[in-house]
Amino acid sequence: MARKEFPGDPRRTDAIVAYAPPENNSDGGIYYLVAFASSMGTLFLKSKPMGWLALISSLLSTFTDRQSASGASGSSRVSTITLAFTALMMAYMSELLVLFQRTRGEAAAGAQ
Repeated sequence: MARKEFPGDPRRTDAIVAYAPPENNSDGGIYYLVAFASSMGTLFLKSKPMGWLALISSLLSTFTDRQSASGASGSSRVSTITLAFTALMMAYMSELLVLFQRTRGEAAAGAQ
């Protein structure tokens, strides 16, 4: 097994490599976690504010994500937004069904 050689010899003063601090790579991974957890909470509890939190945090996770972290396809971005949007629509499903039945009933009454 090949090992990576140290870049420089600390015994020689002309070959010492200076310390470079690591770059700060805040990739917004916490937004993915918040989006997923609040999406699941919305599906289980039918909580509308939690659904909006899921949608907003999924959009934030998409906007703050690095291209190298998500890959070239971006499927995790689309699936996060889709899950949040689906959870939000399920939270509002009862109101949408009542609205649909009301408009359908008015259309049927107007046709007679």
